[in-house]
Amino acid sequence: MPDCIVVTGADGRIVLANRQAESVSGYSREELRGRSVEDLVPDGLRQQHLEHRLAYLARPTVRQMGSHLDIRFRRRDGSEFPADIALSPIRNEGELLVVASVRDITERKQAEAELLAAEERFRLMVDGVRDYAIVFLDPEGCISTWNPGAARINGYAADEILGRHFSVFYEEADVAAGRPAHALSEAARRGQHRDEGWRLRKDGSRFWASVLVTALYDDTARLRGFAKIMGDVTERKRQDDRLRALLEVAQSILEGRDDEVVVRLIAGRARALVAADLAAVATVDPDGASLVVRTADGARSEAIRGLRVPVPSTPARSVVATGRVTTASDDSEDLVLAKPMLEAAGAGPALIVPLTSHGRRLGTLALANEPGGRPFSDSDLRLVELFAAQAAVAIDYTRVREQLQRLALIEDRERIGRELHDGAIQSLFAVGMSLQGVAMITADATLRDRLEASVTQIDAVIRDLRNYIFGLRPGLAADRHLGQALRELASQFEEQHGVACAVDIDERVASRLAGRASDLVQLTREALSNVGRHAAASTCRLSLRGEPGQAVLEIEDDGRGFSPRQAHARGWGLRNLEDRAGTLGGGLEIVSTPGEGTTVRLVIPM
Repeated sequence: MPDCIVVTGADGRIVLANRQAESVSGYSREELRGRSVEDLVPDGLRQQHLEHRLAYLARPTVRQMGSHLDIRFRRRDGSEFPADIALSPIRNEGELLVVASVRDITERKQAEAELLAAEERFRLMVDGVRDYAIVFLDPEGCISTWNPGAARINGYAADEILGRHFSVFYEEADVAAGRPAHALSEAARRGQHRDEGWRLRKDGSRFWASVLVTALYDDTARLRGFAKIMGDVTERKRQDDRLRALLEVAQSILEGRDDEVVVRLIAGRARALVAADLAAVATVDPDGASLVVRTADGARSEAIRGLRVPVPSTPARSVVATGRVTTASDDSEDLVLAKPMLEAAGAGPALIVPLTSHGRRLGTLALANEPGGRPFSDSDLRLVELFAAQAAVAIDYTRVREQLQRLALIEDRERIGRELHDGAIQSLFAVGMSLQGVAMITADATLRDRLEASVTQIDAVIRDLRNYIFGLRPGLAADRHLGQALRELASQFEEQHGVACAVDIDERVASRLAGRASDLVQLTREALSNVGRHAAASTCRLSLRGEPGQAVLEIEDDGRGFSPRQAHARGWGLRNLEDRAGTLGGGLEIVSTPGEGTTVRLVIPM
């Protein structure tokens, strides 16, 4: 037999040994026969072996190998080796004998030691990883191991999570959509499954996770479970989102979208960056006296859109409020400015950052959650500050671009006006002088009347051309306040058409509309010209006033009136007014009844 076989009597003395026993022990059979079996045990273990042997003799049974007792076998030369022993009691003519089969398990012990060392190294490696959650799942997806990195990222202690299904980390919508089951089936089918998405911590907070699930198979190709490695990459996700948001804002500017579109885009992207319930962008009026909520996005945004907040006279500070609004510094100008709109929206925890460009304050970006909602973190603050700084540059760029476009239009109008004045008008004036000279020397009365009529018509054309030049060249609006420009228009209208014109101008509204003065002067001139040419009015009234969130320009007359629907079909006058109103971004309303006068009403969003 390949194993060492030793037969002992009840007294523990060897009565029989096989050839392999000689080879293993170093004793001959004659030397082994009659020797106590404890002689084959190291000195320090002999007493213990004796006790085990006596206990066995009291209840002798078959004991197979693999009992994993720590047994040592001592050779004749004193060397030792680990052994595994199988025992079988037999009776020979009534005498109890014990057959011991001894096997050298040195190699197995070495393999077990190496395996234990490898397992210990693996355990130390897994436990030493703090930045990643390393979790083992059984084939059904229940958690069987839990490293400190998983505890740090997810917030569960090992005894709280072991045995639970790993879908506990998913949001309800993802569980309902079957994403956890899909991850396991894909890993089982393809070997691995990679995924990124929102996951939940024990406290209910969310984080963006990068996950790798690997299927584990044994030598028989049987699925034993899954290894899941998960990292918290929320900061990377936020930085990526910020860059994408900024690129989208920049793209909208490059595409030439107007200021309102850019501001709405900034509010929407800022809200998405920190998953806020409400975002609002308020900008400073041109006169610097108040802050107006240009746009709002999210819960109860309609309640604050267009809201006006007076700007304090104190210098702007860079204080930013985080957490609940009531915990912010009361002397923070940003908080003072944001409080009215946050209170109007019934907001809870808020985060407020200023919008500044080149040291000049443009406005405020406010983000808020519902009352009792999640407070904003320091990382939220840093993210929004970076986004707000670059968004402010975008707002400033849009403003400068619009100013340049207006300057280009002004220059083009100036050029056309000069050409009309220096070219066409002078030529018409010369023709008129020539015709007038001929009329003075002709003796034919009929011809003289016709020539005088032609000269009168030329004078009318010159007058109309000068009116057009007045509309093209914004000198009146550029050199004076808008209110003064409108008053001068009314004065010129009275002189040309003999119609009394009352003027009522709100100077604060006129000051805020200074950037649109040229277009407003043109529209007013067109409307007054229509009154002078078609209304047959005795009085007229020109007014500019402010209403919540808008400015209203009205030109009223007491003339003969008309049907606006028929007037649209006959000529271009009213269509020109509508086009100019569209240029201003406003809405035009014309109310007229035959015999009862006409009112032209322009509403301009502020």
